[in-house]
Amino acid sequence: MGKNYDLGGHYGSGAILNTKTRFRNWMQALGMNRNPERSKRFRFPVLAAFGILGALVIVTFFLYMVRLSSVTTSDARTDGNTNKQVYGQVNLEIPAPGQVAVTVDKGATIKWNGEEDVRIIGYNVYRYTGADDPGSKVNSAIVSDTVYHDDDGTMFNSYAVAPVDANGRQGVVSTPVDAVADPRSLAGLTPTQQPEEVKNTTFEGPPARPDLPASIVDCTAGGMTYNGVWYLEHYAEVTGGTLMVTPYPGGYGTYTFAGDSVTVIATRHWNYGILDIYIDGELRQEVDLYSPAIKVQDRIFTASGLGPGAHTIKMVCTGRKNPQAFFTFIDIEALEVR
Repeated sequence: MGKNYDLGGHYGSGAILNTKTRFRNWMQALGMNRNPERSKRFRFPVLAAFGILGALVIVTFFLYMVRLSSVTTSDARTDGNTNKQVYGQVNLEIPAPGQVAVTVDKGATIKWNGEEDVRIIGYNVYRYTGADDPGSKVNSAIVSDTVYHDDDGTMFNSYAVAPVDANGRQGVVSTPVDAVADPRSLAGLTPTQQPEEVKNTTFEGPPARPDLPASIVDCTAGGMTYNGVWYLEHYAEVTGGTLMVTPYPGGYGTYTFAGDSVTVIATRHWNYGILDIYIDGELRQEVDLYSPAIKVQDRIFTASGLGPGAHTIKMVCTGRKNPQAFFTFIDIEALEVR
């Protein structure tokens, strides 16, 4: 206590004063002395510079997010030079992919030819539900391959593909291709021709297959009536070579006959849903057509003891399905009347 310690001149009070003096001299040399007025004048331009820099960073980030948003938004329009739809930011120097093809089997599979273009980093796939639909992008991330499977696709959709460059801009969008163009809506069966759309129609004349037994009423036999939109599909394995299909709730088929019993013959499939069957206006049975494996010429319903006179059978698409089914289609191959 009370002793004077020699700090060797490095950390003593004299050294601290010398350091302060040198720092003050250095600040004065740079024009940043302790004068309050001069300090204020110096701080203002520094703060202003930082403020401007911060504003530029915010604006740049905002513009970047807007650009990303514009790339993913389906801003559909038609380019006058190519007469093809384009979406978001575009690079019309990159042509549309060629040979787009769509097949339907537990969803829709879209394939196309990839262009050998170093600018292309991937593709976007668009689904259309009708002629007036501007299309919606179905892929959540850019597709790097030349094939894409849409789990929710049906044979009633059409698809288009657009290339994407490294800047996120799309090239020319391909012409939409109908999934129904490939008749293989029932994988594993043998299609014999393209499906045909049928609306609010009553068939007239003999069945398409006159060689069928007299008791078999083909789905296109005279008197078979279909309300709503149906599709006539052609397969070698089904009764009479044809079946009528609809996925639309409320669509129905009817037939009036004279007989004591009637049987409904149909195909079961993983895309098929539930139909209601009425006899003379009375609901007789709800039939689930779902099957993990295809079953053709399946007798799904029989009503007997109907008595003499005319009777009318009505088969209605409910729009409902088994939880394991992919879609709500119902179908009719034929009726057996006795």
